[in-house]
Amino acid sequence: MFRYFSAFSNVGIGETFAKENGFECVLANEYDVNRACWFQQAHPSAKRICGDFTNQQTFSDLVRLFKKKKCQAAFFSPCCQPFCRAGGQHLDSPAAFYILYVLEFIKQTRPLIGMIENAREFPTAILKDDPRPIKKRIFKFLNDLGYQVKMEIQDAVDYGSPQSRKRAVFLFSRIGEVDFPKKVSHYKTVEEVIGHLPSLPAGAHRSIPFHYAPPMPKVQADCMIGVLPGERSPHPVDRYGNPKLNAPGYTFKRIWADRYCPTILQHSDQITGFNTIHYRDNRCLTIKEIILGNIFTYFNAVFIFLGVLLAIVGAF
Repeated sequence: MFRYFSAFSNVGIGETFAKENGFECVLANEYDVNRACWFQQAHPSAKRICGDFTNQQTFSDLVRLFKKKKCQAAFFSPCCQPFCRAGGQHLDSPAAFYILYVLEFIKQTRPLIGMIENAREFPTAILKDDPRPIKKRIFKFLNDLGYQVKMEIQDAVDYGSPQSRKRAVFLFSRIGEVDFPKKVSHYKTVEEVIGHLPSLPAGAHRSIPFHYAPPMPKVQADCMIGVLPGERSPHPVDRYGNPKLNAPGYTFKRIWADRYCPTILQHSDQITGFNTIHYRDNRCLTIKEIILGNIFTYFNAVFIFLGVLLAIVGAF
């Protein structure tokens, strides 16, 4: 098993297939307590440090534990909200500067291989402390440390996910040339991945863990009756039944069954979310459906590739 550190780990869905590809998470860091607890259940052998990555004590503890546990790889997914245009960029926020702490962590720990991923706007963003785009800063910093680096905008749908999720992905290695995994020849559809789950009306529960439909005002659920996959309700209303004349075009929209779905974003439990109405039922997606929609992700392909690279050089 190749030992790795997961920074900004969230709940760990993207690392579901790590173990079967020869990787074991032995150290993880997440700020949110609830997310950290969920991650711990999925990766019970990992030493979990719950706290702010930029806090001096937390950072020092993580550096020390990384070395103590002899981690060989590191994966970083710092907060993407400052860079996403969908939510309005906030390049002067403290979270926008997490990448500087990531680079310092790499400098102090020198993992053999690793990955940094973030929003697709991330590489071209310019922080106020330096006129260079973030991509140039990362390449220069890691190249000076002896790493080979490659960056591409990757889409999860090209690696077996039933949702399109474009992310900027940096791969870095000091043990061999890095490249991106081969893309799949067949796109998974929404129905392939979640079609086996039973229908649910809004607000209903089933015995299947996490398969419960978010509640929705009946007047809003009713406005989706007869709306076909890929189409939007012609009569969107608020929770009181009043017409929503200026509702954005991505709201009140049903996902396709025989295609992959758009990116599932925050607030996917609301009819005013981003294209998240079930292709068959008049409701938003359940947690179970969202997990299945995210679990077949780009990260599985990355773990396969990095595992092969480590095995080739015999880095045990």
